[in-house]
Amino acid sequence: MGNLLQDLRYGSRMLIRHRAATVIAVVTLALGIGANTAIFSVVNSVLLRPLSYPNAERLMTIWEDHRALNGPVNEWTSPPGFEDWRDQAKSFDHVVALRDWQPTLTGQGDPEQLVGALVSHDTFAMLGVTPALGRSFRPEEDQRGVESVVIISHGLWRRRFGADPSLVGKKISLNGESRVVIGVMPAGFKFPIIAGADIWRPIQPSFGPGCQRGCITVRVMARLKPGVTEAQARAELNSIAARIERQFPDTNTKVGATLVPLHEFLVGPVKTQMVALLVAVGFVLLIACANVANLLLARSATREKEIAIRASLGAGRWRVARQLLSESLLLAVIGGAVGLLLAYWLVDLLISFSPQGTPRLDEIGVDGRALGYALAITVLTGLLFGMAPVWQLFKADLNQSLRDGGKGLQVARSGRRALNALVVAETALALTLLVGAGLLIKSFIRLQRVDPGFNPRNVLAAVVTLPQAVYPERNQIAPFYSQLLERVRALPGVQSAAAVSSLPLAGADSDADFVIEGRPAPQPDQRPVAWYSSVSQDYFRTMGMRLIAGREFTERDNENSPKVVIISQATARRHFPNEDPIGKRIGNGRPDGWREIVGITADVKHFGLTQDARVSMFFPDRQRPSRQMFIVARTGADPLSLSSALRGVVAAMDKNLAVSNISAMEEVTSQSIGQERFTLLLLGLFSALALSLAVAGIYGVMSYAVAQRTHEIGVRVALGAQTRDVLKLVVTQGMALVLAGVGIGLASSLALTGFIRGLLFGVSATDPMTFVAVAALLALVALVACYVPARRASKVDPMVALRCD
Repeated sequence: MGNLLQDLRYGSRMLIRHRAATVIAVVTLALGIGANTAIFSVVNSVLLRPLSYPNAERLMTIWEDHRALNGPVNEWTSPPGFEDWRDQAKSFDHVVALRDWQPTLTGQGDPEQLVGALVSHDTFAMLGVTPALGRSFRPEEDQRGVESVVIISHGLWRRRFGADPSLVGKKISLNGESRVVIGVMPAGFKFPIIAGADIWRPIQPSFGPGCQRGCITVRVMARLKPGVTEAQARAELNSIAARIERQFPDTNTKVGATLVPLHEFLVGPVKTQMVALLVAVGFVLLIACANVANLLLARSATREKEIAIRASLGAGRWRVARQLLSESLLLAVIGGAVGLLLAYWLVDLLISFSPQGTPRLDEIGVDGRALGYALAITVLTGLLFGMAPVWQLFKADLNQSLRDGGKGLQVARSGRRALNALVVAETALALTLLVGAGLLIKSFIRLQRVDPGFNPRNVLAAVVTLPQAVYPERNQIAPFYSQLLERVRALPGVQSAAAVSSLPLAGADSDADFVIEGRPAPQPDQRPVAWYSSVSQDYFRTMGMRLIAGREFTERDNENSPKVVIISQATARRHFPNEDPIGKRIGNGRPDGWREIVGITADVKHFGLTQDARVSMFFPDRQRPSRQMFIVARTGADPLSLSSALRGVVAAMDKNLAVSNISAMEEVTSQSIGQERFTLLLLGLFSALALSLAVAGIYGVMSYAVAQRTHEIGVRVALGAQTRDVLKLVVTQGMALVLAGVGIGLASSLALTGFIRGLLFGVSATDPMTFVAVAALLALVALVACYVPARRASKVDPMVALRCD
């Protein structure tokens, strides 16, 4: 311990003596360690940390498997399908159903549309959570015809009810109906799958007789029994699916079931991005280590006489090596401490820039595991770059150093290969990062050029929902929205207004199968499926959607007129190739279910700009009314300036209706690619940092090489070498290293860019133009880094150089 303290004191004096080099090394390390700690904090919170439920690893989601029918693995199932799994599966303690619920709370303050969930009575028992106040649901409350009760979140309890403990047992008004509050969940409780849920009620009362097999409206969660593996539970579900297929061949032929862990369900969509960012920031740290190692190797040349004298006085090489490693670790600790402070700031910055929908965003922070990670990489970093001068020490001839008078020629000569190897390594690492960033930039540019099928500029969107208790008759819905739209169109600045049941890019999944008149009827499980939406008159004009053929809906397309439909181009291409679909009829197969095709509209990206346009159809809202509609209005100025006026119009018609999700369509479009933008931003920043560090490393090594060769260059100039000869000598030496690094970097990029293939859109992971452009950019910047010290070398005065020697 005494020797260690002595080494640390001596190392501190050496760091203070070489202040400039110390500051450069500390800043370089702080950037690498801080960025790594920040990204690890995000990855740890989102991907690695278990969910905040008891025995969360046993929580599963059960999905329908349609791959045998060339379909997807679907997270939704039907109420009878859920009941089959619940009643027959023996591998689970609990099997519960849930689905979205968006009630409007009235009676205290302004109407507010809440995010809620319909759940099985034992859902909270499955999660291992009990209400902080009151009680949970009872089995008898999860039955049809029973008076509905609700449980609310701690946040809603404080926000709307002033944290009144006497609320339990009282009634509140939801969608015009009274519901009894029986419980308040604990503070900090987060409901899975349905993010931001503030209120819950039993699901069974919502199961209507019309929703049978094939009516996929619920998600299913389950908890594995202790000792039961995923494979065993999956095998049991498959055997249950086989029994159901034999019992209900019309709806369940080739429909299987599978398990997806709840953690994987929640974080799976961002897993690739997170891992890619962690790898990228790891590359930055390696480049930082290479730069500091270069710096220490250069300094070791000036300390060769000191080390030789130590050895002559009896210090062994291992004793000197320990001294050098102590200095390196001390430098790493200082850099790590500064980097940790930087990490706290970076984490807050990452949270503020994270796109909406990032899972577990509110859980991100620098915790104990992140601090341990920071400590580990600090020590590892210190050892990594500290080994360079130690390795050099064991190769040096210390006796020759004493005879040479400590000029450092032996160290410089034997260390040249190490310096060169580090330059090649950091060039290769920087190129790999730049290639990844280049591919993502090209992908993002193409993504922004994708035609969404509508014009989002100056369009406002907002949700209005008509509760069934207040508007029980279906014939009340369309007239209400027609009157509402008339008032919205009369507002100043509104050019047109319409309503739609599912907003583009919102991803709402409303599918229905259909048949085509005059063609052989397929089997029920082989019918074509289309996404559908109900729209009002002027919808296509308001959204700026192109009509390819036929006509739009008019006032004549009402409940008393023949049923009509407008289909998308994708529908026409797939089901009416080489023929005109206008005038043909599609339907549900019932005599009264036929609809005449009256128009064809351009394809719209309903499920994201990266997704192919799906087979789609549009119904007039008067013929297929929807209680929840998005009101869209095209304005001549900032659409959000219309928000207050829109709320006023709705309140004038019904003061108990809430207007929610008010947003500009340009913002909706931007948010739909928020995850891609976030990944590109971070990888771009890391790539720029890597390029800067690599260029700094190349410049430092070339400057050091020029300084070591001052005598040689002076001799060459004295013998008649021209400026261009000296420039060529130095630049050629530096560019040879750079080109070697570029070659290795291109090879590693080809091997690693396949990892980000899933993040790309419209760009190959081996896009040759990107590889060539990035390699040329790095070579050009490196050429500048080599040219500056080369230019300085060409101005060497041979008399001064020879005199110094």
